[in-house]
Amino acid sequence: MNTNYEYYRIFYYVAKYGNLTKAASALQTSQPAVTRTIHRLEEDLGCRLFIRSKSGMELTTEGQTFYEYVSAGCAQFFKGEQKITSLLSLDEGSITISATESALHCCLLQAIESFRELHPNVTFRILNNSSSDSVIALRQGQVDIAMISSIPDALQDPLVSHAVHSYTDILIGGRKYRDLRDKKLSFVELCEYPWVSLTQDAIARIFVDQYFASKGLRFTPAIELATTDLILPAIEHNLGIGFLPPEFVEEAIDTGTVFPIKIPDEMPYRTISMVYDPEYPQSIASTAFRKFMLDRPYNRQ
Repeated sequence: MNTNYEYYRIFYYVAKYGNLTKAASALQTSQPAVTRTIHRLEEDLGCRLFIRSKSGMELTTEGQTFYEYVSAGCAQFFKGEQKITSLLSLDEGSITISATESALHCCLLQAIESFRELHPNVTFRILNNSSSDSVIALRQGQVDIAMISSIPDALQDPLVSHAVHSYTDILIGGRKYRDLRDKKLSFVELCEYPWVSLTQDAIARIFVDQYFASKGLRFTPAIELATTDLILPAIEHNLGIGFLPPEFVEEAIDTGTVFPIKIPDEMPYRTISMVYDPEYPQSIASTAFRKFMLDRPYNRQ
């Protein structure tokens, strides 16, 4: 039997409306085309499905039995069509992202806020990982997108990265070091103060180590912390001075719990990149968010 879904669909509408003209209208086709399909279906099944009368099309006993199964199947097809339509219109959907703390604070949270204003029913699952762990999660298919603070040396095909944000860290201190507010000290002089930073394996710490090394200095912080979000509280508690991205400290500077410290040379720019696998099947929501990120104005602070 060479019957296809379209035959069942036409049968469903004829049975539902009990009228060839109404069925043809719902299907946006002609009545003769509907009639031909019903004849072919009856020939394929080897039985009559309808009794044609003045009142319309009435199901036979065989037709009624067949309709019970076809209607159940069509209901699932229609749900599937509605689901795809909903996904295409971004009325729903889910996106999983692995991101560094810097990526989260500097651009990702703001981007998600703007995206959800356009598509409030799309949900996000955010994992907080290092740059390298985020890339590993992406390779293993655990996330749709990785938002990272540095490009690992081993970023291999088919992974693709795009810079979406860049910034320079600023040096800040707490109230105990307010005498530094209006001074512009050399790095040699700044090294005499206690510093707060990340542990040596952190990308941001390596960045600072290299920056000091370029000045012929060794960076030796008094306080080493595991995560970036601990640095600001440590500085507010006067444990030392330290570097942080502007987005981490804007509110604290406004309220006066910390203040910026001038440095002889501006820190080099650091970049936030979005990484994805173009060969991995992406959800409609994930593809839309990726495009949204790339279409945003490149922010350089």
